[in-house]
Amino acid sequence: MRLKTTWVAAATGALTLALAGTAGAHVTAAPGEGASDGYTTQTFSVGHGCEGSPTTQLRIQVPPSVPTATPVVHPLWDVSTKEGKKDPVELHGEEITTGVSEIVYTAKNPLPEGRLAQFAVSLKLPAGEEGDTLYFPTVQKCEKGAHRWIQIPAEGESGEELEEPAPTVVLTAAEGEEAAAKDDAKADTQPVANVQAAAVPAGEDDEGAPVWLVVVALGVGALGLIAGVAGLRAARKAA
Repeated sequence: MRLKTTWVAAATGALTLALAGTAGAHVTAAPGEGASDGYTTQTFSVGHGCEGSPTTQLRIQVPPSVPTATPVVHPLWDVSTKEGKKDPVELHGEEITTGVSEIVYTAKNPLPEGRLAQFAVSLKLPAGEEGDTLYFPTVQKCEKGAHRWIQIPAEGESGEELEEPAPTVVLTAAEGEEAAAKDDAKADTQPVANVQAAAVPAGEDDEGAPVWLVVVALGVGALGLIAGVAGLRAARKAA
């Protein structure tokens, strides 16, 4: 009975590790985030083939909201692009209506199972709200079979629940807004520092009295004490 229980536990553990490995082997974009209306370089990673079959091609779709996409040259892969319609946007004084809609990496030599390949792409991200998610549906072709990383979660659904989710890039606060937020935070703390500095001027003690005034007061007190002692002695002699 104990042997059977041990076997079941081992099998369950192996299955869990297998599923975790599969989930971690999705085609993803890293760092997976970028400033709204800014530039970013995202790296798309492929870490496995198609049930053991070597990878031969990666096709990355660029959403219409992304004005420009520039793939980085890879020494072991040929790269090409396809043009498509873009959401109209002004960039460097020019209205952009078309641009790269798909990036295709084709292996000069198929990528073996168990080997990692990474593909860097420079992107101009759209202006949007912090937390907005951009999806880059990607098709991984192999010598036998393919993986279609194109699933987009429905409203209220988590991408972790999908079997082959599309790579994502999440918008963060615009660089100008982030800098302004930091300036506001500094401004909020500055008045407190000024008040503290005004409350205790340089050269004053905790009660707010100047040091020189304290010294003078002590001096005057000492002189008064000396004069009192001298007067007392003179009175005793006279008596």
